[in-house]
Amino acid sequence: MLYARFALTLFISLFTSRVVLQALGFNDFGLYNVVGGFVSLLAFMNGYISEGTSRFITFAIGERNEEHLKDTFSGALALHVMLACVILIAAETVGLWYVENKLNIQAGREDVALFVYQLSIITCVLGVMQTPFSACIMAHEDMGIYAYISIFDTVMKLVIVYLLMVVDTDKLRLYAVFYFCVSLLTSSFYLLFCRRKYSECRFRLRIDGKLYKKMFEYIGWKAMGAIAFTLNGQGITVLLNMFFGTVINAARGVAGSVSNIVSQFVFNFQTAMQPQIVKHYAAGEYEKMNKLIFYCAKYSSYLCMLFGIPIFIEADTILKIWLGNVPPFAATFVRLTIIQIMVQAIDFPVGYGINAVGKMKLPNITSSLVYLLILPLSYLAMKLGANPTVAYLVSIICYPGAMICDVWILHKYTKFNRMSYYCGILLKTLFFVVIASILPTVAHFYMPTNFVRLCAVTALSLACSCPLIYYKGLDDRARQLVMEKIKDKLHIRRS
Repeated sequence: MLYARFALTLFISLFTSRVVLQALGFNDFGLYNVVGGFVSLLAFMNGYISEGTSRFITFAIGERNEEHLKDTFSGALALHVMLACVILIAAETVGLWYVENKLNIQAGREDVALFVYQLSIITCVLGVMQTPFSACIMAHEDMGIYAYISIFDTVMKLVIVYLLMVVDTDKLRLYAVFYFCVSLLTSSFYLLFCRRKYSECRFRLRIDGKLYKKMFEYIGWKAMGAIAFTLNGQGITVLLNMFFGTVINAARGVAGSVSNIVSQFVFNFQTAMQPQIVKHYAAGEYEKMNKLIFYCAKYSSYLCMLFGIPIFIEADTILKIWLGNVPPFAATFVRLTIIQIMVQAIDFPVGYGINAVGKMKLPNITSSLVYLLILPLSYLAMKLGANPTVAYLVSIICYPGAMICDVWILHKYTKFNRMSYYCGILLKTLFFVVIASILPTVAHFYMPTNFVRLCAVTALSLACSCPLIYYKGLDDRARQLVMEKIKDKLHIRRS
C-alpha cells in the first residue's frame, strides 16, 4: 500500500511542482519556501516529539498493556497541545518580528508574505495536533489507511494546481489558502478514523508520573538533536536567503521536491519496518531487532542506489524536462541532496534501534556536536564568498560523523555488529555505486543531451545495478524469495 501511494504521489508531484513553479514564478515560489521553512524552524520539535510518540505507543502495543497504551496516548496528546501553544506564541512574537524585519523579501510582496506566514502558522499547528493520531496508525501498522490518507492529500494538491491555472487572482495567496484547506481536511480524517478504530484514542485526564517522566526525558534529550538537525535543514534555508535571495531558495525548493520523491521511495520501506524494530526490543528480542536493523539499512541503500544513480548523472536533463525553466544551482543541489539521502538511508535504521532503546542522552549529545558544526561553518564560508553549494558540501562532510556515532552507541546498548555494518553495508554500497555508475557516466559524456540519453543512462544504470544487488548484495535466502515471487507473478499471468 505504501508503494501504491508512492507511485501515485510521484506522478502527481512531478506534474504539480512544474506547474506551481511556473504559476508562481521563481520569486514567489522561493518566498513560499522560505516563509514556510521559517515556520518549520519554529516547529522543529514536532518531528522529534512525533518520533517519541510513535516509539512509546508502539512500545505499549508490544507490551500488550491496554491501560498503559491509553495513558501513553493521552500523555502524547497533552504534550502536542502544549507544543502547539508554544509554537503559536513564538510564531506571533519572535517569528513575526523576524519576517517583518529580517527576511529578504521582494519589494511590494511584504503583505503577501505576512498572509502566507499566518496561514503557515495555522497549518503547522494543525499538523502538530494530528501527530498522535497518525503515530497510532503507524504503530498499529495500518499502512493501507496511512497510504489512503496520503493519496487523498496528494490528489487534493493536484486540484490546487488546477485552480492555480484557471483562477485569475494573486496566485501565491490562493496557493496558501488551498494548501491550508487540504491540511485541515487531512487532519480531520486522521482524527475521525483513529477515534472510530482505536480504543486508546480518547483523551483522559489521568497523570502517570513515571510515564510522563520517561516521555519528558526522551523528548528533552531528543530536543538537543532536534535543534542541531533543524538548524542544518531549515536554518540553511534562511541562511541562503540572507546571502543569495529568494531565487536560490527556489532552487533549494526544487531540490527539496526531488529529495522528497527519492526519500519516499526509500523511507516507505523503512516506515513499514520501524514498528517491528520497537516491538522486538519491547519483547526482549535483541538479536532479531539488530538483524532487522541490518537488513533495513542494507535494502534501503540498494533502493536509494536504483533511483539515485540516474538522477545524479542526469540531473540537468531531468530538471529541464520536468520544469522547463530551471533555477540556477538547482541541478547541483539535487546531486548533493542525493548523496545526503544515501547516507541517511544507511544511518536512519540505526537511529530507529536507538529510539527503540529509549536512552537518548548519549546519542543526542554526540550527534548534536556534529550537526551544530554545519551552520556556523556554512555561514563562515558564505561570508568569505563561497557559492550556495557550500552548505550542502559541509553537510555531506558532517553526516558520516553522525552516522559513526550512532553505530557506536547502538553497539554499546545492544551489541550491534559494527564491522558487519561498515563492511557489509557501507563499503559494499560504496563499491556498488562506483561500479554501477561507470557505464551510465560514459553514456552521459558521449551521447548528445536529450531524452534518448536520459533513457539510455537510466537503462544502463538499472542493468548494472540490479545484477550487482541480486548476486552480490542479497544472501541465498533473499535470492530464493525473489525468485519465488517472480515465478508466482509469471504463473498468475500465464493462468
